[in-house]
Amino acid sequence: MKSIKYSLLIALSISIISTSNLNAQSALDLKAYGVWSRGDIEFDPAKPNYDYLLGMSAPGSWGNIQPDDSSTYNWNIIQESIDLATERNQYLYLGIGFGPEAPDWIYECGVPKVYTTEDGPKQHDKWPYYPYYADPDYMRYYKNFLIKLGEFLKSQPANKLEKVVFIQVKTGCTGDETAYKGKANNPEYEMEKNSKGWLDFRLFAFETYREVFNSEDLHIPLLFNAISPESYPDEWQWLTENIGNGFGIKEGAMVRGHHLTGERTVVEQWNPHLVNPKELPLFARSEMDQTWRKYLYQINVELGFYWGVLNGLNQGLSVWDLSNSALEMAGKNTSVQNSLRFFNKYAGQIYPESSTHAFIALHEGMDASDTKKFPEDIYGEASPKNEARYEAICNDPAYKARGARIDDSYGATLGQVRQRDTQKAYNDAGWEIWPTNYSRFITQIDPDNTSIGVFRIGGPIDKNSSIYSRFARSFESSTGKNAMYFKLADGFSQDNPQNITFNVIYYDKVKGSEWELKYDAGKGNFKTAKKVIGTGDKTWKSITVKVTDAVLNQNGPEKSDFALVNADKIDDIFHMIEVEK
Repeated sequence: MKSIKYSLLIALSISIISTSNLNAQSALDLKAYGVWSRGDIEFDPAKPNYDYLLGMSAPGSWGNIQPDDSSTYNWNIIQESIDLATERNQYLYLGIGFGPEAPDWIYECGVPKVYTTEDGPKQHDKWPYYPYYADPDYMRYYKNFLIKLGEFLKSQPANKLEKVVFIQVKTGCTGDETAYKGKANNPEYEMEKNSKGWLDFRLFAFETYREVFNSEDLHIPLLFNAISPESYPDEWQWLTENIGNGFGIKEGAMVRGHHLTGERTVVEQWNPHLVNPKELPLFARSEMDQTWRKYLYQINVELGFYWGVLNGLNQGLSVWDLSNSALEMAGKNTSVQNSLRFFNKYAGQIYPESSTHAFIALHEGMDASDTKKFPEDIYGEASPKNEARYEAICNDPAYKARGARIDDSYGATLGQVRQRDTQKAYNDAGWEIWPTNYSRFITQIDPDNTSIGVFRIGGPIDKNSSIYSRFARSFESSTGKNAMYFKLADGFSQDNPQNITFNVIYYDKVKGSEWELKYDAGKGNFKTAKKVIGTGDKTWKSITVKVTDAVLNQNGPEKSDFALVNADKIDDIFHMIEVEK
């Protein structure tokens, strides 16, 4: 393990040297960052309800491209996708299915056929058998197919080839990067995660993709799954040493919900490589599969997609690939469409110097793994399976008064895959959930000491609730929390003075309440951009304010660029601030 870490440090050092030019850091064109379709051609971006679709995937499996023998190929399905992407001026990625989607003729040529069981005698419904990946013949046929795919792509005219912006590396069954679903009936063919046989095959596959698609005459970025340095250290080491900058990751947790187990880990692990990266810049793809049809999303579909968008942006997601069912629904739902357009607006805002927008969605997540904020002697043992701890946190009178609830304590104990499939209600506490605001290039200064998190604003959430009602932050005048201070990322504000547009979304709760939006207009001039007086109609509202003399050089109180300031003793509630330059 020490040698792996040492090699990784060397690779990162090389990466730092080779990425001094910010514009060269992203292997994927920033214009391609946004919402994509997972395949169906009916979702035409020329239609107003699908104008947010920037790209699409090309369907295909080894078995349907090379169904008959080792010498004939049918590239029609890939060609049709390339032609359509060119016609529509969309981006395209390839993700050919291998493993159980291999052609049957390979077994007739000697590749061992592996049968598996999942639960007792049950086999996988879709795939009754798999190839033995370590078989030399399988490896030879696999490599030859990828070589021929490379030759096919090189035959494309330049204007068509440029639409193919990345290729997903698939080695096992589906994109999950496991050899089999279930256990091999013949122990001789078993290939468990991180076993030498499976690792050797994966690295062989990685090298083949690199040779074919990262060559002098064909260079298409590659996207990998199951490569995290903690869980897959050998794969991670290989990638950093042999590909370096510019590969992509597939990360399923990024946009399939909010307050799922492990959010904090995902952000801390990948965001530094995805947003304003200083070392090893990467891009990331995540899917919306059928999760949106499950319990959590169905509480309020519009709210689910909205907070999924914010979660994905906070984590640094580049490409959000939507399933056909999700797109069919979105085409009829203007709220979801607007959330997808919001994702597009921010997904490609990667470097603060060149970005035009910044946002912060105000939120407090009660991370039960944080024993400093939630001491064990008060809230119980810090264990992901301790339901009583989640309940104690949300039932703390201070949090309960703000609307916090734990409605499915058992669901809080699950991993994120099972949560998004089976959790039946919202939880405001969770294990390693993201604890503070969701944002891009805006930071709230000392949020918990200058404001309070509030939950389920306006009461219990149902299908008719506003998408903003899930989380917000509020003043707390009784404890002196009457100003929320914010700063922009270094480099975002460069020219002074400059034109800046602020947009603030707030909850109009009390008639006559007063608050102000202030900004840095130079040293000694923390200026009021807008004063708002509430009408008390208990609805969410937004204000847009344009100023022409913004300096935004952290000359305000607490070294802030702008602030929300209470003008009375009423505790106003805020959801989001956007800044446009």
